[in-house]
Amino acid sequence: MIWIMIFSFFILLLFGVPIAFSMGASALLYIMVAGIPIEMFAQRFFSNTQSFAFLAIPFFILAGNLMIHGNIAQRIINVANSMVRQLPGGLACVSVVTSMGMAGVSGSSVADAASTGSVLIPEMKRKGYTPAFAAAINASSSVVGIIIPPSSTMIIIAWLADQSVGKMFLAGVIPGILIGLIYLVTTVVISVKRGYPREDKPTLKEFFSSIRIASWALLLPVFLIGAIIFGIATATEAAALAVVYAFLIGLFIYRSLTLKNIIASIKDTVYGTSVVMITVCASMIFTWVLISEGIPKLIANALLGFGLPDWALLLVLVAIMLVAGMVMELVPNLFLFIPIFFPIATDIGMDPIQFSIVMLVSLALGLFTPPVGSTLFISCYLAKVGIEKTIKDILPFFFAGIVIVLLVTYIPSLTLWLPELFE
Repeated sequence: MIWIMIFSFFILLLFGVPIAFSMGASALLYIMVAGIPIEMFAQRFFSNTQSFAFLAIPFFILAGNLMIHGNIAQRIINVANSMVRQLPGGLACVSVVTSMGMAGVSGSSVADAASTGSVLIPEMKRKGYTPAFAAAINASSSVVGIIIPPSSTMIIIAWLADQSVGKMFLAGVIPGILIGLIYLVTTVVISVKRGYPREDKPTLKEFFSSIRIASWALLLPVFLIGAIIFGIATATEAAALAVVYAFLIGLFIYRSLTLKNIIASIKDTVYGTSVVMITVCASMIFTWVLISEGIPKLIANALLGFGLPDWALLLVLVAIMLVAGMVMELVPNLFLFIPIFFPIATDIGMDPIQFSIVMLVSLALGLFTPPVGSTLFISCYLAKVGIEKTIKDILPFFFAGIVIVLLVTYIPSLTLWLPELFE
């Protein structure tokens, strides 16, 4: 019976039906064929979303949108510009560092790709960078948006895995920085090889001036994480405070928020939240059917039954997630893999927080790979280049990302040191 749902799911995907609707429709078909009361579909579709933790998602999205519409991106670009533009491929390096800074503001890779790319990609093309490389560097570096906290994706993982949001945020700091740094090194190496230009060396006065101007925006992640880890506020309360913070600095300090910008921020938040939650709801009902049929346990037992050593088993899990990240969106992948892979990880003694970050980083690489990479689509649109032309430029960043995935997988301290430090 379960094969009816799985088969129909993949058929719908092949016909181009969005993944949320594919999951929901195939689960509904299973329920109807199995003779389960149709009311169960509606109940399961909505019941698990009635969570206080999920309320943080629209708040984080709104805070990020207020920052972006308040021209915060340009101020962070100025900081990055004053730090690394003198390196080979200066503008490309600025793109990487800007994405790291924007990650702490927006918490969204897609928002980072759009806001940073709209400013830097045209400038990179003007300075002689190929459109394919400009798109590749913007798409790949923006993945840190969901790894460096705060991140709405981390809230979903923490809820699904029953883990602390504060610990999850702290665990993502070092891996996110490492991804940014390895992409910076990769960018410099490629730029030297291709002869991409350096920019003029910034002065100390320019550097400190850009830091001072952007300081209120850069303090947002510190404010958020500090409030959570020191018990001042829950993740949801901190997200609500972040909205107030973003509104106040945009309106009274930077004076860049207008009524038009505020309305646009609210509209984008409604759209973004709706996309996330419809995907979450559809994934929930799909996962519920799989769990009811015992599929996660069946797969877990099969993988454990191979008798592989722990390190090899982890490598298999990572490889599966890397491939899945390329062909499916991130949130549905989380709902599919957490029930299956978490029992395996805990059976071999891996810390749940560490495995959560391993899963997040592995799946995040799919954001800039075809055929469904959302940051890649946005970046190619901004660069006015076909996706197929960016593959050669994407590969070095994908392989560099795999290096970080393996480091995070086999060196627990990279994810656990900060959470343990603040216990």
